[in-house]
Amino acid sequence: MNITLISADDEIWASGMRSISSTLREAGHVTTMIFAGAAEVSVDSSVMAGIVSLAGDSEIIGISSMSRGSSRAKALLQGLRPLGKLLVWGGMHPTIYPEECTAHADLVCCGEGEGFMLDLVERVASGRGITDILNGAYLLNDRVVMNELRPLIADLDTLPFPDYAFQNEYRLDKTGHLTPHLEMKDAERPLFSGSRGCNYNCTYCSNSQLKTLYKGHGRYARKMSVTAAVTALKNYCRIFPKVKTFYFTDEDFFARHRDEMAEFADRYGREIGLPFMAMASPRDVTEEKMALAVKAGLWKIDVGLESGSERTRREIFNRHIDDATQIRAALTISKHKRVIVSYFLILGNPYEERQDLLESIRFLRKMPTPFFLRAYNLVFIPGTKLFNRACRDGTIHGLSDSACEIDFLAGFRHEGFAWKRKNLYLNSLTSMMVGKSTVMRMGYLPRVLIPVLTGKRMIAFCESHPRIGESIMALSNLGLRMRRAAAILAGRLLPDYRIVYDLKGYWKRLMPSHTP
Repeated sequence: MNITLISADDEIWASGMRSISSTLREAGHVTTMIFAGAAEVSVDSSVMAGIVSLAGDSEIIGISSMSRGSSRAKALLQGLRPLGKLLVWGGMHPTIYPEECTAHADLVCCGEGEGFMLDLVERVASGRGITDILNGAYLLNDRVVMNELRPLIADLDTLPFPDYAFQNEYRLDKTGHLTPHLEMKDAERPLFSGSRGCNYNCTYCSNSQLKTLYKGHGRYARKMSVTAAVTALKNYCRIFPKVKTFYFTDEDFFARHRDEMAEFADRYGREIGLPFMAMASPRDVTEEKMALAVKAGLWKIDVGLESGSERTRREIFNRHIDDATQIRAALTISKHKRVIVSYFLILGNPYEERQDLLESIRFLRKMPTPFFLRAYNLVFIPGTKLFNRACRDGTIHGLSDSACEIDFLAGFRHEGFAWKRKNLYLNSLTSMMVGKSTVMRMGYLPRVLIPVLTGKRMIAFCESHPRIGESIMALSNLGLRMRRAAAILAGRLLPDYRIVYDLKGYWKRLMPSHTP
């Protein structure tokens, strides 16, 4: 059977969709993958004409999206409706917010899609009914019907290698044309995840809702064996011959047991030998695990602080990690001088008070330097616990003002969302600290000025004059765009991507030394 899979997200790696495609291909079916998430291009008649020409021969068309791509997914589904094909909508958004999606597709997939899609294709091929399919949801007489969930895939080693064959694969480019997606073969920094799920229950994250959804259906946080992960990474090296570094996108790479880390350090170092980046939670960063990760090739670690206020972490985010644990992890990482560390912080949180933001700034000032700070602009992801709380107490009025479709990595922004104006000055000031922190500065701010800029009178004055905060925010976002552009250019021109994080040191090494 011919099946078309379309991603509405601006994400070419799309590990979930590629896994489904490989599962279907392994069963003898033919898949076409279309990456239609180009943010610069609207889904107009010409774009739809191109997609229809590629998908017209398929009996089933599947759309995948996160919440950020949900409006685009609806536009694609509407444009595909005249084909008369079976339309399925899957991905994170319909999984945790199916009641908003069933009106737009014939069937919604809630949860993991490999077994669901294989079952669906076989049912359609044999003419059997699909209304009772596990993981399925649909609209019946204006009522959402939710079928039982199928068990989670317990052994990730049984999954086929993701579809990177680049056969029948197309991407919507910035000009609005669908072209064969071949340039991806030149990727120098592939994304790879050797696990699914997360051990934490953070209210802002979809994982907490998924854990509730899947309760009683198997272990939520699962990992590939070291053997399977290394084998997969060898395949990546074969498919992407220009790879220089990997980014492991596991929710928490350091959640692995010490013995697993030791086995990985040994085998990855011997059989792959490429530097890699990984994400970690402060609670799981230990000296032994850090040493093993560095031995394997870790050169950059991304750590989720989320807030420097314990109250915010505990009472708002349900993230029970105290300051002492955060500092201990930071000191452990700082012992490895050649490892770049980037800390993540969430801004624009309407549940934070002024004191919480001041505590965050004070906490950041105590962190061992150097480090990089990256700020996320809070969005209420539909279906999450924080989204439900915000709807209940009237902070937001549902999907329309949840900010779920904005680019939360594009800097702190408040336009169009009244709830983001709270503590505008301090949020904007914190956004100026994004970037590299040293003993002399935090991002763009000299450390010596921070006590003055966070004084009571200064805060009161700036909060009473919102344009000050707006101006600071605009400068910070301009700086972020300039840094991104410079990093992309430097990454293309320099022989090693890691140099981007230490351009000054690289320049010094290039300059000839002179002995007086």
